[in-house]
Amino acid sequence: MPPRRRRPCLVCGTLTRNASRCDTHQAAWQQQHDRTRGSAHQRGYTQAWRTAAATAVAQHRAERGDWCPGWGVPPHASSDLTGDHIVPKAAGGTDDPANIQVLCRGCNARKHAR
Repeated sequence: MPPRRRRPCLVCGTLTRNASRCDTHQAAWQQQHDRTRGSAHQRGYTQAWRTAAATAVAQHRAERGDWCPGWGVPPHASSDLTGDHIVPKAAGGTDDPANIQVLCRGCNARKHAR
């Protein structure tokens, strides 16, 4: 695999192999982003959600094995399965098992509130 291209930091212009910011400015941006967004608990991802998601993943594995149904891609094997809200919490979704689907981490990221 070829080495990643160096790019200038969006803040200071220092060349970096990161996508957009040098390590210092990326850390500062992430802290600001986290403050604005709030913690997982503040956004409603409580122990009840973690339990419901873990139960959904365990049930999915028992029925289908390590298989992601895919989101925007065909179904595929994946051992990195996660619980995901069908209707996002931000749009009024609940932690009810009927509102939980199981996707691999990549499909979950691809879906991201769409």
